[in-house]
Amino acid sequence: MTFSINPDNVGDIVAVASIIGTIVSILVVSLIVYLLVRPPRHVRRRRKAEKRGEIRPLENDPYEVEQLWRMVDRMEERLSVVERAIDEQQTPRLGREHEEIIEPVGDREAGRTK
Repeated sequence: MTFSINPDNVGDIVAVASIIGTIVSILVVSLIVYLLVRPPRHVRRRRKAEKRGEIRPLENDPYEVEQLWRMVDRMEERLSVVERAIDEQQTPRLGREHEEIIEPVGDREAGRTK
């Protein structure tokens, strides 16, 4: 049994292979995107259990909501304290303790090695 391939057939084979490769790559990329954006397992299980009626849905407890708002207020107060502290800081000025660093060096070549 022999096969004969013409140059026209090679072009058709390449075209079909590119189409199949494109379809496979699209499916692989879509699978990766699906795996990245789907909700975590515990969330999916909770939703299924809520639908079946095994557990009741999460509700906002007024006490917890009040605690959260108190926490937000406290964090805003802390933020304002930090902002004030940053505003009050002054940039360090060059004083007498740094004058020895600025004094000119007599011979610049004295410290170099050859």
